[in-house]
Amino acid sequence: MLIAHGAIIFFLGLTSGFLFIFNLLGEISIWPIPGSIKIQIPADERAWRAAHVGNILNALMLIGVGLSLARVRLGEAGEKFVCWGLIFAAWGNFGFYMLSALGATGRGLSFGANRFGGGDWMSTMTFLVAYPGALLAPIAMIILARGAFAAAREA
Repeated sequence: MLIAHGAIIFFLGLTSGFLFIFNLLGEISIWPIPGSIKIQIPADERAWRAAHVGNILNALMLIGVGLSLARVRLGEAGEKFVCWGLIFAAWGNFGFYMLSALGATGRGLSFGANRFGGGDWMSTMTFLVAYPGALLAPIAMIILARGAFAAAREA
């Protein structure tokens, strides 16, 4: 499941790279297709770069953990928590990056307004989609580390 979700998020991260390019250019143009469509993709360069790179990094985390699970010592409950906690976090981060890139004020960094702006519904939604995963992912990684150390002691 981790690898499958990682592959999908990786694809979406690559796709958001095109939106990043179109944002920078102010047009949609794909070589060798002739012509272009003048369009301003919403948000700024920083947000689209984050959507591109951040989603790829989250995908690599899922794929890496998926490949390593067979080498660590976790019980069934620990393995399920790591798996679904990280999948939930990665999809939450996907939502965060995309909503932020689509123009969430305040960058979605807090429930209300902050020094970047915010307080509107889109900024609040951006924060809410990512926040649960921001709590789950560190716990999942601690569980994974404990399982890895247990496996290392057995070896």
